[in-house]
Amino acid sequence: MKSATKLLALGAVLSALSATAQPAVAGEALFDAISNGKFYIDERYRYEYVDQANRPNTAKASTLRSRVGFKTAPFYGFMFQVEWENVRNIGDDRFNNTINGKGTFPVVADVESTEWNQMFLAYSGIPDTTIKVGRQVITLDNHRFIGHVGWRQNNQTYDAAKVVNTSIDGLTVSYGYIDRINRIFGNDSPNGNWDSESHFIHGAYKLPQLGVLKGYGYLLDFEDDSPANSSATYGLSLSGKRDILDGYGLHYYAEYAHQEDYADNPISYEADYYHLALGLSKGGLKTTVGFESLGSDDGNFAFRTPLATLHKFNGFADQFLVTPAGGLEDFYLDVTYKIKGYGDQWSYLNGVLLKAQYHDFSSEEGSIDYGTELDFYVKVPLRRGLYIEGKIADFNADSPAYVDVEKYTLGVGWKY
Repeated sequence: MKSATKLLALGAVLSALSATAQPAVAGEALFDAISNGKFYIDERYRYEYVDQANRPNTAKASTLRSRVGFKTAPFYGFMFQVEWENVRNIGDDRFNNTINGKGTFPVVADVESTEWNQMFLAYSGIPDTTIKVGRQVITLDNHRFIGHVGWRQNNQTYDAAKVVNTSIDGLTVSYGYIDRINRIFGNDSPNGNWDSESHFIHGAYKLPQLGVLKGYGYLLDFEDDSPANSSATYGLSLSGKRDILDGYGLHYYAEYAHQEDYADNPISYEADYYHLALGLSKGGLKTTVGFESLGSDDGNFAFRTPLATLHKFNGFADQFLVTPAGGLEDFYLDVTYKIKGYGDQWSYLNGVLLKAQYHDFSSEEGSIDYGTELDFYVKVPLRRGLYIEGKIADFNADSPAYVDVEKYTLGVGWKY
């Protein structure tokens, strides 16, 4: 059954359920749900410049992303949300957007598109339970396995059903079924959407004095669209913070996962994932040193996370969106500072976010040096929902498999 048909079926269910109440009462409640709903706008202009050593032309991408949405107030435990999205070039498209044939330019994966970004029905009439069905954003944990790819202009959404239960104190359990992935490349791309018969289960439990323990299983089945990405992944993570002397906080994170082929994947493999991080924080300053390893099966096939918000990991230059066959090890340093606490004439600085990162990349199999990267990011909130942001990525290759890349991004956004 196609996703649009499923959404129509959900509308029929809602109509049937609302009909169980007195018509006049139901009609008044529906009117209140709509009149008390929320209309929102999210606009973002971006200019992205990419200089890549193996491309004769530099990319200069000027794009505008517009989102308009509406979500109702509750109606007999139901809530409906719809969101429309449009991405357009501003000026000439002097970049390879993955489908315009401009292969002499580096890739900036912001494709012109117009689509219904979200359209879902949520139900919270069962105690401690929320059910959401339809086209929706799904993010789990730090987006390493399932995310929305929010950095790109057209984000990733899912035609899915998701159930979240919090009936046990301190425990949140989620189950989801994914029917289709609406990827960032737009409906005109052969890689724009993946049909799916995927499942996930996720649990998070708050451990007193220790942190949050999470366990998960992701059974990803992409059928004919990308069967080599079909996998079964099972893992655990622990994250927490302890206060230490002089107002400092000690942050820690540890994660392990095992992955193997699943469903119709033509490649038989097994690989492991590790992520360890330790940090100190005080006030708005946080420093972190970390190590992430996406393993390899004897250099033939590596651990993959195809539904992740990949831009968030392994450098802003996006050189490792697909894990190399030999795997990937990323030793990184991160320094983040969010300005707060200023008053009077300096109050406009409050909320400014500054970030700097250093990455050293190598293979998990064979210890091949891939390269190093320096990254910088700043976001400045302005008044009335306005903000500006900038990002710099400088990747220096140490392996013939990669080339030097420089990226500069400037964006202006407005949320209402």
